[in-house]
Amino acid sequence: MALTDLGAGLLRALDPETAHGLAIRALRFAPLPAPPADDPVLATNLAGLSLSNPVGLAAGLDKNGEA
Repeated sequence: MALTDLGAGLLRALDPETAHGLAIRALRFAPLPAPPADDPVLATNLAGLSLSNPVGLAAGLDKNGEA
């Protein structure tokens, strides 16, 4: 069993809001690599806004943008 499987199992045993809070706190300290620079070919304009890439942030785990 992988460590991630163990962590997921423990989170599933908790109240959903408690598990969500613990997961968000853990993400704040996760050693994630820095994202690469956006390729200029991805630049786009939408409703008068210049965007460096066409990818947007959807609702999900980090619903309040904390991590």
